[in-house]
Amino acid sequence: MRTRRWLARGLGALLVATVLVACTTEPEKKDESAEPSVPPTGPCTVESERGDVVHSLTVNGKKRSYLLYAPEGLPTDERLPVVFMFHGLGQEPADAVTYSGFDQAAADEGFIVVAPLGSVDGPGWTVGTKGRSADAKFIAALNEAVVERHCADPAREYAVGMSNGSALAFELACTGDFPFAAYGGVAYMTYDGCDSAPPTSFIYFHGTADPAVPYTGGATPLGRVEPVNDSLTGWLAHDQCGEPQAYEEPADDLQHFTWSCPSATIETYIVLGGGHTWPGSEGVGGQGYTTESVDATAEMLRFFDLVRAD
Repeated sequence: MRTRRWLARGLGALLVATVLVACTTEPEKKDESAEPSVPPTGPCTVESERGDVVHSLTVNGKKRSYLLYAPEGLPTDERLPVVFMFHGLGQEPADAVTYSGFDQAAADEGFIVVAPLGSVDGPGWTVGTKGRSADAKFIAALNEAVVERHCADPAREYAVGMSNGSALAFELACTGDFPFAAYGGVAYMTYDGCDSAPPTSFIYFHGTADPAVPYTGGATPLGRVEPVNDSLTGWLAHDQCGEPQAYEEPADDLQHFTWSCPSATIETYIVLGGGHTWPGSEGVGGQGYTTESVDATAEMLRFFDLVRAD
């Protein structure tokens, strides 16, 4: 398993597995206050800087920021896949990208990563509003901006999140208003009706001993969470899925389920005894056991078909 640069820091909030990026320089910052226009869909030329660059976007009069990670060596004259990475509560965007390993994955497989900053103190994301929050409006505008500004392929946009960020990803999927082709989540799944949403493909990971977002549900200082099985049952019914197409136990601490539904695919990895951590990452103290039996980032890339052919 690849080694990742990381530095643990104190845990200041409940739904957080926090790491600091071990970098020698801060990401560049670029002020872009104009609202994006309707994004083009044809050929394009990349004009934004490569590497880690913090950009800004004004939505409804409020300036919001996002980290763009565009690896060196990517083509500048074609549209590229993009992965949106939604950080957990208490993380910074750069922390989430490095902790999950999506920075190295982007360099290896040739895509860009967009990691926006949440508006809630912590920082975090507003969830439970059925996609009507200021954060959801920011992500909607950012969807357009990354296509227009950064040459992203609108047909190959994907959303992933950790904890509070995973809850945001599922809330966006539930609205049916976002163009993400598929979703990936770790340690927080939600389902809230979602009748207007199209069939939704996603891959999801959760530890049965998660101390922050209990696998069996329950009350937390930030509100009640439903059992994972209840939320999953809602999505399976929504996607009109039947019994699992495949079930396997890849390791003593891991269960893997796959459903092939009429218009979607759903996969879940249940980490037996797993904590509030990203599978395959360097664990963070106080958040429980981190499995090395599966790499959540690698499995998401496979699920999204973002792995380059040899």
